[in-house]
Amino acid sequence: MKKHIFIYILLFCFPLISPGQKLGNQEIKDLINSYKKDIRGPYKEIRWFCTDGSIRQPKDPCPDNIGPGVQHATYKNSIIDLGKSNHIYLGQILAYTSKEEFWDVENNHSRLKQYQLDKYLRTVDNGWILEKGQFYRGAIQAEDEEAWGVDFYKWLLSDTQNVVQNFYLIRQSLKDIPHNGDDNLSQKIRSDSKVISDMVPEFMDLRVKIHSQPDAGDINKVKDFKSKHSNKLNNEVKVKIDALVSTMANFYKPVDIAQIQKNTALVQDSPIGVAIKNFATSYSGEANAAVLIPATAELLLEIRQAIPREVSAAARLQLLDASLKLEEVIFKNSPQWQPEDLNGLLDKVCYLGMANAGAGYIELAEWEELNLSLKGNNSGSMSLGQLTTVLENARREVEWSSSMVKANYQEIVDIYTAFEPKAYGFIDDKIRGSIALYLGQTVGELGDIIAQESSLTNKVMDIENQSSLRGLNPGYALGELVVVGGSPDDIEVTSDKIYIFQRPPSDLKPVAGIATVSEGNMVSHVQLLARNMGIPNAALSDENLKSLQKFNGEKVFYAVSNKGNVIMKLEIDMSEEERSLFTKVERKEERIEVPIENIRLDENAILNLRAVDAEDSVNFVVQKRPIWDS
Repeated sequence: MKKHIFIYILLFCFPLISPGQKLGNQEIKDLINSYKKDIRGPYKEIRWFCTDGSIRQPKDPCPDNIGPGVQHATYKNSIIDLGKSNHIYLGQILAYTSKEEFWDVENNHSRLKQYQLDKYLRTVDNGWILEKGQFYRGAIQAEDEEAWGVDFYKWLLSDTQNVVQNFYLIRQSLKDIPHNGDDNLSQKIRSDSKVISDMVPEFMDLRVKIHSQPDAGDINKVKDFKSKHSNKLNNEVKVKIDALVSTMANFYKPVDIAQIQKNTALVQDSPIGVAIKNFATSYSGEANAAVLIPATAELLLEIRQAIPREVSAAARLQLLDASLKLEEVIFKNSPQWQPEDLNGLLDKVCYLGMANAGAGYIELAEWEELNLSLKGNNSGSMSLGQLTTVLENARREVEWSSSMVKANYQEIVDIYTAFEPKAYGFIDDKIRGSIALYLGQTVGELGDIIAQESSLTNKVMDIENQSSLRGLNPGYALGELVVVGGSPDDIEVTSDKIYIFQRPPSDLKPVAGIATVSEGNMVSHVQLLARNMGIPNAALSDENLKSLQKFNGEKVFYAVSNKGNVIMKLEIDMSEEERSLFTKVERKEERIEVPIENIRLDENAILNLRAVDAEDSVNFVVQKRPIWDS
């Protein structure tokens, strides 16, 4: 009887998998849940793997006459079968994997991407499949994983064509595959803040800040939160907050620029080595972000261009690691660069765009196509048409950056999301940890100025102060208006309603229309969702939100034009043309040309630049030329 019960338990906890039989998503979910509850996670037992191919017990290391071996865990049979049947590889041990199989060319580098996604899931879900097994001693040996990583990159980077064609993916993988002792601290900060907000809802606003506009000042904000809510926090949360503060303090330490030169010794005599030396000499200790970021951006781009010219794979690895450090310099210092005039803002757009290209978020050919260095003439002025061109190209770069991330990871994220919903956040996390985050913010500031000076008119009900409304993504919708002034966490969104949020949910799903208070970053979750799904999206002020409260529950027509103006009216006030949009065609999940009033921009308008005023808002005067003026 006991034997039968034991067999039943085994079958229930670890369902039998026929070799080669592809598992369904629910079956994979069940496996994952079983690994989470297992003190060994996805692993079976620990063994010594000797250089002669023999396998020995943990207490019986490889003898000297054979040579050094490596010790690590073996996989459960279900893990091996899942790889064979579904090409899904969980809990990969690098030292247990051949380089060719891990690079996985035939499957679009799926195994490498799964390794990165696995590491992300472990950070956001308390170890994920290693929830109980993360302390299984000896399962993974850090020094062996790091040694494998070094060998892998020397093998991978020896192929110049491979480096050029897969620059973004290779460079991103360096953040996750151990090879020099570094950790991906920025991702850890975001994942730790998410875990804390899940445990303490009051932390959500701070989490949003850390995810969308991170800077060193967040350290004190987290400390203040702990102090303010100390009586309500249990010990587990306090420990996690302390760990977050420690990680943030480590991350925001100034990057040792001089060390970058020391770590690129293999290129010291080449032109790029000289450029790195000059940079280290000139900018070590530089505190002015407006000076440091342009120089760093130029060097980032130079390094990307120089890597294919280096013959040595080891030298290429040193340059790629230097590139990551330079990106870190820009990411940490971008919030400190506060332009004092429009020219300064254009400089910031240009150099963040340059750094973004150097870091691989767009192709070099795309960067050359964009002309973000366009400036005014010597008199300090430029036409509105020129400025609009810069804005459009900068927006294009932000969108291309998001597309680069999706092109590399969307396929594997979609596969994993079907059985692990938390995988959905991986792409957002990649984008938020990139220079594109600050490029998007800066482009948004430039867009605000152009919208203001172009006199884009909004027609949103009868509310006052509509100048603060600005369209972010074009589209149109008809549906019930839902105005959410407080926390959105208890709101169950539906796809047929239009939502106005003070703060959008962190995991917002597709809806008919969106508007949020100051949600203007082009790489925010809401923006990415809106662009992908063709959802009308706009930013508005607190005052606008309060004014729209009286229309909560009403059915409204909502549209955002390609030029950025916003229309919202009650259904009963819709024109026949607007009604025809919903009777002739169904709204599709794609970009839409909105047939509403076009706003004519005066291409000959001249913007005379002035410094910011005491309230830190950029001011300039628009002078209209007569049409006969040459």
